Amino acid sequence: MVKIKYLWISQKKKWLHHNVSILLITIFLLTGIVAPVHGQSGLLEITTREPGTVYLDNTRITKYVNSGILDGWVKKVVTDKERKAKLESIKKASKKEKAKAKEIKELYKKMSYQYIHIQFDSKNFRYKALESYYYDKDSQLISRDANSSDWVAVPVDSTEAQIMRNMTDYIQNNIEYVTMK
Repeated sequence: MVKIKYLWISQKKKWLHHNVSILLITIFLLTGIVAPVHGQSGLLEITTREPGTVYLDNTRITKYVNSGILDGWVKKVVTDKERKAKLESIKKASKKEKAKAKEIKELYKKMSYQYIHIQFDSKNFRYKALESYYYDKDSQLISRDANSSDWVAVPVDSTEAQIMRNMTDYIQNNIEYVTMK
């Protein structure tokens, strides 16, 4: 009788252990795979308007609560059309601008995409670029510009206006994935 009771308890423990394992695996799959799809996905397409495609990196967005500053990263893919237009505009550069133009020309010949660290002051409808990283087609860093620009007004119906609008919408709809400072 004791052996039967022991076997029954042993089987019950195995059954319980098996079901708990299945439950834990199910919870892991639901929270580890399905949940992140809603919020963090990486790059969100902002615009495919010429001259290129622009993406918002939703994994690196910060909102400064007191000032209302939105801080984030944008990936800009350089198209052949943009490259050609930029190289044409460099040809027309003045003598003063020739030294800088030569550097930009070499950069645009190699560049495939660019990451731009950008801030938006949505209260005053302005933005500034903090730094830019330029990459070739093999994703190798070819140049870096760390000179922060001054605040500039966001042009109406511009790519910058779309980026600011998308960043604001993303923050409102996915607040749990945004760094708040």
